Amino acid sequence: MKLSIIIPVYNSSEILRELNDKINKTISKTSLKNEFELVLVNDFSKDNSWEVIKELSKNFSYIKGINLSQNFGQHNAIMAGLSCCTGDKIITL
Repeated sequence: MKLSIIIPVYNSSEILRELNDKINKTISKTSLKNEFELVLVNDFSKDNSWEVIKELSKNFSYIKGINLSQNFGQHNAIMAGLSCCTGDKIITL
């Protein structure tokens, strides 16, 4: 079973690294260690959230980043994540 975790991101550059660390530590304690993906959907943030997402996705193969062209809102950002995730089970935050 593969797990997808979808998180809409808006002006969250300062917490993204810590969020990734905590999710990674939690998942590594489960049988899903190599069977998950983290989908971060940047909803047209005004800070450097997209740059942080790109950096994290380069350093962690389980991270996928989506950059929306304008602010579509939380629900549409989640839908964008759902359209590209590959998990059998999905968690949205």
